[in-house]
Amino acid sequence: MRILAFLAVSVVVLTAVLLVSAVLTSGARRRRHAAQASARWAVRHYAIPGRGHTVVGVTLTDADGRVHGEHVVARIPDDAQDWQRDFVAARQEAEERAFHLNIDRPPIEG
Repeated sequence: MRILAFLAVSVVVLTAVLLVSAVLTSGARRRRHAAQASARWAVRHYAIPGRGHTVVGVTLTDADGRVHGEHVVARIPDDAQDWQRDFVAARQEAEERAFHLNIDRPPIEG
Protein backbone atom coordinates (compact mmCIF):
# COMPACT_ATOMS: atom_id res chain seq x y z
CA MET A 1 0.00 0.00 0.00
CA ARG A 2 2.85 2.36 0.80
CA ILE A 3 4.37 1.70 -2.61
CA LEU A 4 1.13 2.72 -4.32
CA ALA A 5 0.92 5.89 -2.22
CA PHE A 6 4.56 6.71 -3.02
CA LEU A 7 3.94 6.17 -6.75
CA ALA A 8 0.80 8.31 -6.65
CA VAL A 9 2.63 11.15 -4.89
CA SER A 10 5.54 10.83 -7.33
CA VAL A 11 3.21 11.07 -10.31
CA VAL A 12 1.49 14.16 -8.86
CA VAL A 13 4.80 15.88 -8.11
CA LEU A 14 6.22 15.03 -11.53
CA THR A 15 3.07 16.32 -13.23
CA ALA A 16 3.27 19.58 -11.25
CA VAL A 17 6.94 20.05 -12.14
CA LEU A 18 6.22 19.45 -15.83
CA LEU A 19 3.31 21.93 -15.81
CA VAL A 20 5.38 24.64 -14.13
CA SER A 21 8.24 24.02 -16.56
CA ALA A 22 5.89 24.26 -19.54
CA VAL A 23 4.40 27.53 -18.30
CA LEU A 24 7.82 29.11 -17.69
CA THR A 25 9.17 27.93 -21.05
CA SER A 26 6.18 29.25 -22.99
CA GLY A 27 6.47 32.63 -21.23
CA ALA A 28 10.14 32.90 -22.14
CA ARG A 29 9.36 31.88 -25.72
CA ARG A 30 6.67 34.58 -25.98
CA ARG A 31 9.05 37.26 -24.64
CA ARG A 32 11.80 36.17 -27.05
CA HIS A 33 9.37 36.23 -29.98
CA ALA A 34 8.11 39.71 -28.99
CA ALA A 35 11.70 40.99 -28.75
CA GLN A 36 12.52 39.60 -32.20
CA ALA A 37 9.31 41.02 -33.68
CA SER A 38 10.15 44.52 -32.44
CA ALA A 39 13.83 44.33 -33.49
CA ARG A 40 15.11 46.58 -36.28
CA TRP A 41 17.94 46.24 -38.80
CA ALA A 42 20.75 48.75 -38.23
CA VAL A 43 24.18 49.44 -39.71
CA ARG A 44 27.07 48.07 -37.67
CA HIS A 45 30.81 47.97 -38.15
CA TYR A 46 33.53 46.49 -35.99
CA ALA A 47 37.10 45.27 -36.09
CA ILE A 48 38.13 41.90 -34.75
CA PRO A 49 41.50 42.26 -32.97
CA GLY A 50 44.22 40.26 -34.66
CA ARG A 51 42.19 39.56 -37.81
CA GLY A 52 43.38 42.59 -39.81
CA HIS A 53 40.06 43.71 -41.22
CA THR A 54 36.95 45.73 -40.46
CA VAL A 55 33.51 44.13 -40.84
CA VAL A 56 30.64 46.28 -42.12
CA GLY A 57 27.13 44.87 -42.04
CA VAL A 58 23.59 45.15 -40.77
CA THR A 59 22.34 43.55 -37.57
CA LEU A 60 18.85 42.78 -36.33
CA THR A 61 18.94 44.30 -32.84
CA ASP A 62 16.12 44.52 -30.30
CA ALA A 63 15.49 47.33 -27.81
CA ASP A 64 17.65 45.60 -25.18
CA GLY A 65 20.63 45.51 -27.55
CA ARG A 66 20.53 41.76 -28.21
CA VAL A 67 21.56 40.79 -31.74
CA HIS A 68 19.17 38.33 -33.44
CA GLY A 69 20.77 38.26 -36.89
CA GLU A 70 23.52 39.72 -39.02
CA HIS A 71 24.26 40.24 -42.72
CA VAL A 72 27.89 41.02 -43.53
CA VAL A 73 28.22 43.53 -46.36
CA ALA A 74 32.02 43.76 -46.57
CA ARG A 75 35.26 42.83 -44.87
CA ILE A 76 37.77 45.58 -45.49
CA PRO A 77 41.44 44.73 -44.94
CA ASP A 78 43.19 47.18 -42.61
CA ASP A 79 45.94 47.67 -45.17
CA ALA A 80 43.60 48.34 -48.13
CA GLN A 81 44.92 51.03 -50.46
CA ASP A 82 41.82 53.20 -50.25
CA TRP A 83 40.35 52.00 -46.97
CA GLN A 84 38.25 55.15 -46.46
CA ARG A 85 36.55 54.85 -49.89
CA ASP A 86 35.85 51.13 -49.38
CA PHE A 87 34.47 51.77 -45.89
CA VAL A 88 32.13 54.56 -47.04
CA ALA A 89 30.89 52.44 -49.96
CA ALA A 90 30.24 49.47 -47.64
CA ARG A 91 28.37 51.68 -45.15
CA GLN A 92 26.18 53.05 -47.94
CA GLU A 93 25.37 49.50 -49.07
CA ALA A 94 24.62 48.53 -45.45
CA GLU A 95 22.30 51.54 -45.00
CA GLU A 96 20.38 50.58 -48.15
CA ARG A 97 20.07 46.96 -46.97
CA ALA A 98 18.87 48.05 -43.53
CA PHE A 99 16.26 50.30 -45.13
CA HIS A 100 14.93 47.52 -47.36
CA LEU A 101 15.04 44.87 -44.62
CA ASN A 102 13.13 47.16 -42.24
CA ILE A 103 10.29 47.59 -44.75
CA ASP A 104 8.97 44.15 -43.74
CA ARG A 105 9.36 44.87 -40.00
CA PRO A 106 6.48 46.25 -37.95
CA PRO A 107 6.55 50.03 -37.44
CA ILE A 108 8.17 51.47 -34.32
CA GLU A 109 5.52 52.57 -31.88
CA GLY A 110 6.03 55.22 -29.29
